[in-house]
Amino acid sequence: MRNTHPLMLALLVAFALAGCGGGTAQQPTATPESRPTSTPRPTSTPRPTSTPRPTAVPTATPAPTIATGSSSGQLQPVVIDRLVTFQHPNGLFSIDVPTGWNVDDSSTDAAALYLWTDEAENALIIVSVSESAEQLTQNELQERLTSFVESFSGEQDFSMDPPEQLRSGGVQIIWSYTAQASGGVQARLLANSFIYQNGDKVSLLTFGIPNEQFDDLKDSLNDILNSYEVDPSVPLSADSTVNRTVYDFSRDDGNWTVEDTASIRAAIVNGTYDITLRDTDIYYLTAPDFDSTTDLEVSADVLIVGDSRAGVAVRYRVGTPSDTRDYYTCWIDGNNSYGCFVSVNDRWTTLQEKTSASAIKPGQVNRVALRAEGNRITFSVNGVELQTFTDRRVTNGQPALYLENFSTEAGAVYDNVVITTPK
Repeated sequence: MRNTHPLMLALLVAFALAGCGGGTAQQPTATPESRPTSTPRPTSTPRPTSTPRPTAVPTATPAPTIATGSSSGQLQPVVIDRLVTFQHPNGLFSIDVPTGWNVDDSSTDAAALYLWTDEAENALIIVSVSESAEQLTQNELQERLTSFVESFSGEQDFSMDPPEQLRSGGVQIIWSYTAQASGGVQARLLANSFIYQNGDKVSLLTFGIPNEQFDDLKDSLNDILNSYEVDPSVPLSADSTVNRTVYDFSRDDGNWTVEDTASIRAAIVNGTYDITLRDTDIYYLTAPDFDSTTDLEVSADVLIVGDSRAGVAVRYRVGTPSDTRDYYTCWIDGNNSYGCFVSVNDRWTTLQEKTSASAIKPGQVNRVALRAEGNRITFSVNGVELQTFTDRRVTNGQPALYLENFSTEAGAVYDNVVITTPK
């Protein structure tokens, strides 16, 4: 269908650029304490998924009749003979696409953006991958996808089904409008759009097919949809200055501690790293098999379970022979509070007293990040910088995960741990 895809590309770029947030850093304090005080927090049972994927197949509703504005030509058939795998140059994503279709790369620094069209440009496949440090809820994904689809509301005979929230965590919308196909034929374009998030990557996929040909191509479209894979460890644009290591816990490739004792249970289960502290009023640190370094950032999806505080740590090191621990850590709890401290020889000094922040989503998966650069330590939640402070007490160490509980058994679920270090 002629003259449809430039508009779609422009809207997808606008979609990829939307949703940026910011925050205000607060000044640190420096009060020694033995451990943070306990406050009651709600229990949260949902679990993050390691690889959310759309499960619905392309659907043929709405299904209006074709409007024909010219009798001089017939709508050319869309051909999908064989599928071949397209691999993004940096390994960001892969998808099976029909052989012989034309591909247009309109990627920017903000989004990887690819469009495939058949020879007559009567059908299209669009893949857009952008980044969001914030973990979006399914409702927020639905709002983004709805906004994108409604951008076409001015097109002729536009119609849209209500959004469908998929069990995988994604969202699907079926929509259509009348467009001009090749040969001057007016025909109905039926589109299926999907959105979902994997780590910090947000994917939007759209399939557009002439409505009258949809049933014949549905199986092939389903194969294309199910072939799509994204690697959240790959940055949108190649950055030659940093190394990124990702642990999505699809397997134990980081030599993470796995144990089941009377005090602690740590296990990799269904693509997540689950830690439960069975003894009360204790804390726990666990680090992957990673070299000690000075400048690094560690981020993770964190879900609080029970009355606990959980987060990430940088420059974690265990002293010898004293077996004491040095590190910086920042945590969140099950409400909307966070705090930070530094440990030197197991003596804690508060860097940020417990305080609330609207960026933290109570009872949901939050993405937390802690960065150490020289003597500057920065803490962010869901892409919003909450705290920056200067401290020189711990100069190097490993990335780690941090957890503490209080009066009851409690823990946290971790996923998509990303460690970034300079090359």
